[in-house]
Amino acid sequence: MGTIKKAVSLVVILLFVLTGCGNIFGANVTLRCAFWGDTSEIGIIKQSVDLFKKANPGIDVKLERLPAGDPYTEKILTQIAGGNPVDVMFVNAEQFYIYAKKNILLPLNDYVAKDKMPIDKFYPKIIEKFTVDGNFYVLPRDIAPVCVVFYNKEIFNKAGLKYPAPDWNWDQMRDMAVKMTVKNPDGTTTFGFADEWGIWEPFVLSNGGKFVDDLKKPAKCLLDSPEALNAYEYRQDLMYKYKVMPSPSQLSAMGGVGASDLFIQGKAAMFLSGIWKTPFFRETIKFDWDATAFPKGPKGGRGYLISGGGYAILKTSKHPGEAWKLLTFLAGEEGQKALALTGLAQPAIKAIAESPAFLDGKPPVSKKFLLDAVNYGCVAPDTDKWQESMNSYLQPALDKVWSGNKKPDDVIPKAVKEINTKLLNK
Repeated sequence: MGTIKKAVSLVVILLFVLTGCGNIFGANVTLRCAFWGDTSEIGIIKQSVDLFKKANPGIDVKLERLPAGDPYTEKILTQIAGGNPVDVMFVNAEQFYIYAKKNILLPLNDYVAKDKMPIDKFYPKIIEKFTVDGNFYVLPRDIAPVCVVFYNKEIFNKAGLKYPAPDWNWDQMRDMAVKMTVKNPDGTTTFGFADEWGIWEPFVLSNGGKFVDDLKKPAKCLLDSPEALNAYEYRQDLMYKYKVMPSPSQLSAMGGVGASDLFIQGKAAMFLSGIWKTPFFRETIKFDWDATAFPKGPKGGRGYLISGGGYAILKTSKHPGEAWKLLTFLAGEEGQKALALTGLAQPAIKAIAESPAFLDGKPPVSKKFLLDAVNYGCVAPDTDKWQESMNSYLQPALDKVWSGNKKPDDVIPKAVKEINTKLLNK
């Protein structure tokens, strides 16, 4: 009997030790994590989660990839309404306030304090963006100035042009684009300039325009100011006056080819987007390329939309402690270093963005300009009505401008008036 008692005791002790170290027979906790991303991002995030699971054998993570943009928000809110929410979700700066307003995110202040997480090491702008009334909701993974002008060195060389200088301006960009826009023998056009989705923000902001009167407490949209209207017209002129940029109808006539496809194919000398295009470009581009910041406006000003993202815990999660572990892995120092090495994103922790992990000497080799670009960036206003304002009023008006059917003066003031009367002042 004494031998049996000893054996039972040993088993109990062993089970206690194993439980403390994580259940070797299976995960104790399963976390669902929602995110979005293209093919390269999926692989990067999956790799990070696999590393987390190895380091935390008691926690399993089920990744749920959802479509980006408004469909992502709709799916998240539908899951919550249906009683089937995820535990952790990726949140970007533009959509964040919708979730904050609906009070579905768990404040992270206590976790940050308990772990003594050095929030002061992050870029202040992205921390401020994810903080409302003193509550901090999203642990930032990256910061993203939407100001990256990728350029094809071979097209510049063929045209006998110098590459864009750090202090270049709108007129220099336009003149370069004019010289590099040519008809090809096969009937196609090589354009001097293109952008990913109709990116108007750097034009407006570098011309001295503003989104609203107060980013934290917006009461009036200012996107009908003279500075803004002038900026829209300048972008429109690139398509119809100077013909250096593909219009929406031209892209449609190409069978729905995206502007990034034109750049990859060597059919666009310059391409405006964000640094997130880097992994895809590294895999697909066959020519010599680099990048620089969007040029200064007519009065020497710089201005860009600051995007970025991170991870949040939903209030409904039954495992907030484990979810916090996942957040600190994906958006902590090691997670950001791993992400930086892929070229996908500019880390939200300044020291990592300034390190060889991000400044890796690989294309685009000149991306150090992004460290300074953050200083000129502007985040989206803190209102859950902003995306609705853009989608319902401003974008339809801009579509008429980009199609060449209307001048900005004809449609933008009315759209902004509707934003102010129907949304921001309600």
